[in-house]
Amino acid sequence: MPDLSVEVRGQDIIVTKPSQGLAVTYRKEGPMLVALEPVRDRLGAEEAAFLVLAWRAVYDKAKTLGWLEQRPLS
Repeated sequence: MPDLSVEVRGQDIIVTKPSQGLAVTYRKEGPMLVALEPVRDRLGAEEAAFLVLAWRAVYDKAKTLGWLEQRPLS
């Protein structure tokens, strides 16, 4: 999805795919990232693929911002 856009606004990370009109917002709540929009029961293939790529983009952005701590396994 070449036109995927990632934007940080305060405690939110917003991922959009303008060509398809798709967007999802994740918020940092404590040590977690929480999607603000509920996922519908039935998603099309394009929407499902977007959500997978959006999660990867959000996770990578949150790591670069230092929002997610790497904890050693014990």
